[in-house]
Amino acid sequence: MKIVQVLGGAEDGGLEKHTIELSNALAQNGIDVSVIAHKKFRNDFKGVRFFELDLSRGRNNPFVLFQLYKILKRENFDIIHTQANKAANMVIKLKPFLNAKVISTLHGYKKNIKSFEKSDFVITVSDRIGEKLKNKNAETIYNGVKLENIKAVDLYEKFDIKKNSFIICAIGRFVEEKGFDTLVETMKLLKEKFHLILVGDGDEKIKESARGRKNITLTGYLDGSHTQEILKSSNLCVITSKREGFSYVFAESLVLQTPLISTDVADIKRFIPEKFIVKSDAKDIADKIESFYENYRENLALYESAFMVARENFSIKTMTNRVINRYKRVLDGL
Repeated sequence: MKIVQVLGGAEDGGLEKHTIELSNALAQNGIDVSVIAHKKFRNDFKGVRFFELDLSRGRNNPFVLFQLYKILKRENFDIIHTQANKAANMVIKLKPFLNAKVISTLHGYKKNIKSFEKSDFVITVSDRIGEKLKNKNAETIYNGVKLENIKAVDLYEKFDIKKNSFIICAIGRFVEEKGFDTLVETMKLLKEKFHLILVGDGDEKIKESARGRKNITLTGYLDGSHTQEILKSSNLCVITSKREGFSYVFAESLVLQTPLISTDVADIKRFIPEKFIVKSDAKDIADKIESFYENYRENLALYESAFMVARENFSIKTMTNRVINRYKRVLDGL
């Protein structure tokens, strides 16, 4: 079984993280796996054949399409696995000239999903983003999270936070769809005992609104292990996203056994009690945080089953095994 992953982006987000972790895990499981991606990712892959090609230059660029075609034709892969919309769009243009099966992973909400309709099989990262998909050859496989020896740290000392504060964390890029502007407004409504650690970078307006507030700590961008340490050590994680295909923060929070409250995005409602789903509204989020604090032990107990389910569903091993099984079934015509 000869597999190639095609990655169209050149950013450092969840899409790229997923492709790297899946490819490396497939290689560790003895799969002959290659990757076609931007040169910046070359050193991120282990035991994987790497083909350097900058697909970010445009999905209709004839030169890039020809270079992609030459690699795919020459290597004669059994399965071409496209990651997200751009890669799917480019490979589907070439599909009539190739013998390989095309599996496409849908990572987020897109208006135009015609490329996925033409794929032999579609993997969605949540049930919700696949609701409008007409291709019946589809299934949800949740992304796995990589957690290695993550230990709790003293956040009070690390960030000079007042002792006995109730520490909330929020993690992600400072972009509109993450709703961090609403979270900053939430902190203005909460009493001093609540402290927010906001991990990430991006929009200057969000950073400016958070600066100077005694109950908000801005860490800037941190790598995965440092982010996970903060997540594990916080009393509560808050997700304020307006839309998400799959939330790594959500999955990591549950695997690290940190409770959370969240807006109704992705498949989060399927994993946590309804009472912890919030509206994208500062007052509602503030009320939920205060209520969680006031009944912390009781609320934490309600998460025990969610923590257990998360360990079963959001591991790299579970994700990899399900993907390998899907590869085999597609090749067998099932």
